[in-house]
Amino acid sequence: MSATDKLAALRHLLAELFPAAPRTHATVLPTGIATLDEEIGGLPRRAITEIIPVGPSCGSQLLLGQLLAVTRTQQRRVALIDGCDQFDPASSSPDLLAHVVWVRCRSLAEALSAADLIVRDANFSLALLDLRGATARELHRIPATFWYRLQRAVEQTDLALVITTPHACVPSAQLRLELGRPAEFHELEAERPALLAQLLPVVLRQRRAAIATG
Repeated sequence: MSATDKLAALRHLLAELFPAAPRTHATVLPTGIATLDEEIGGLPRRAITEIIPVGPSCGSQLLLGQLLAVTRTQQRRVALIDGCDQFDPASSSPDLLAHVVWVRCRSLAEALSAADLIVRDANFSLALLDLRGATARELHRIPATFWYRLQRAVEQTDLALVITTPHACVPSAQLRLELGRPAEFHELEAERPALLAQLLPVVLRQRRAAIATG
């Protein structure tokens, strides 16, 4: 038997022993935020979601915490790419972060390189790229080709990629959400369920795809 035949036989044997799970056409990752899940089902997997908080206290940190909580409950691994080294792990309980890989970046270039690497890792169900601290000038200098390359990489996985930016700048985003309602000071004293009920993301863009919750 030639080397080519042996290799083909080995591949056939491995395929029988370790069959790949069939991939759905597309799925979504539920967020646990009623208004969002009821409207669109959740965050699209194999796609990019861009989230734009229009100002401070608009709920971006609350949304981040909710995504960490719901993926912890679902036992899904998460990568948090901290684009400007602003994440404070002390703001969350250690148990809530047990499933999170925190990537601390000192520059935008580091964050983009980390995202390009992580979205190709099939071990993650969710990747969060936080670019809220980047300047408009820095974001405008990112070539559109980078975002489309990132999208093509995500399409090869079942991962949901969420990018938080201060303004719209990701042309390849399938879903774009805006957090435009700043919380009143007295509302910040409410419990998390009450705060989540007041979180009303506005869908600015949704490129339709056949989806099924999974």
